[in-house]
Amino acid sequence: MVKMNNISSHERLLESVARLTEKRDRESLELCLMQTMFELLPVEEIALYQIEDDQFGLLVRINPEGHWTISEDRTDGESLIPIANDALFADSLGRREMRVETVSTNVRRYAFPILYQGHGVGVLSIESTHDLNNDRRLIAGFLRIYQNYLVLIHENAHDKLTGLFNRKTFDERFISIFLKSRNPDPAWDRLRAMERRRQDGGDSYWLAILDIDHFKRVNDTFGHLYGDEVLLLVANLMRRSFRRGDLLFRYGGEEFIVVLRTTTIDNTLTVLERFRRTVEFYNFPQVGQVTVSIGFTQIADSEIPTLIIERADRALYYAKDNGRNQIQGYEGLLTAGELATSRSQVGGDTEMF
Repeated sequence: MVKMNNISSHERLLESVARLTEKRDRESLELCLMQTMFELLPVEEIALYQIEDDQFGLLVRINPEGHWTISEDRTDGESLIPIANDALFADSLGRREMRVETVSTNVRRYAFPILYQGHGVGVLSIESTHDLNNDRRLIAGFLRIYQNYLVLIHENAHDKLTGLFNRKTFDERFISIFLKSRNPDPAWDRLRAMERRRQDGGDSYWLAILDIDHFKRVNDTFGHLYGDEVLLLVANLMRRSFRRGDLLFRYGGEEFIVVLRTTTIDNTLTVLERFRRTVEFYNFPQVGQVTVSIGFTQIADSEIPTLIIERADRALYYAKDNGRNQIQGYEGLLTAGELATSRSQVGGDTEMF
C-alpha cells in the first residue's frame, strides 16, 4: 500500500507528479521517478534497467539507506545482466506485463516492463516484503508518465537524422560535468570516486571531433539524399565501434563528437583508429568509399569546455590540412612543435559557450 505520512495521499501524488514532470533530461527524470516511487511504496530496493543489445544495463538503484547509483562505469560487469540470465525480466518484457517471483521467505521481486514506441526498452525492478498488488495501478501510472516523457525527451535531445545526441545536448552535458565538479553534490559520489581512480592511474577522459572528408563533394555529386544516407551510416558505424558508455553526438553538418574514457593515450588511439578504418573500408551505397579525419584531446578538470573543444578542433584541422583520413592528437602535435599554444590558453577571457 502507498505510504501515508501527515500529508494526504492526493497531495503526495500531486506533488510527486509535479516533481516528475518538471524534469527535462532523461537521467534526472529516471532518478526522480525512482526516488518518488521509493518514497511512496513499501519497498526494500528499486532499480531501473535499460536494454543494451542482449543485456540489461543498470541505470538507477535505490536501497533502504537512500543510496543511488547511475551506472557511469559502463564496463562494470555488475551493472550488466545478460537477458538470458534473468528469466523474470525476460518474462515481463515478453508478456508486456508485471511479473513477480519469490526471492526469499519474506521478499518478493517484481518486474515491470518499460516500453518506448511499442518496444521493450527496459525493466523496473522492485523488491519488497509487502504484497504490491494493490499498488500496481499507481506504479503503472508513474510508468506511463515516464514512457510518455521518454518520447518528448528523446526527440529534444537527439538529432532527428542520425539518432545521436544533438548539439544542444552536448552543450548541456559538457557544461554540467564542470558545474558538478565545481559545486559538489552528494549524489555525485560515484562520479567523484571514478575521478579519483582516474587520477590514481585509472581512466582518463578524451574528446574527439570527427569530420567526414570531402562531404560537400558527396552532396554535390550524388545529391543531399545520399549525403544524408552517409551521415546516417557513419552514425551507425559509430554506435558499432565505440563502447556502451561513450557519448556520441552529431555536432553539426558532417561533424561528430565522441567523449570517451580510456586508460592511456595509446588506448584512445586504438579505439579511434578502429573507427577510422571501419569507415574507410565500408562500402557506402552509390557513393563508395568515405573517409573521416579525427582530432582529439584529453579532458582536464581545471579547464573550461571551449578550450577543450578548441584543442580538439585544431588537431582536426591539422589532420585535414595534412592529407585527411587520419587521427591527430593535440598534445602530441604540441609536443612535436607542429602546433603553437593558442592565445586562449595563455590568457584572456573565454566564454563557456
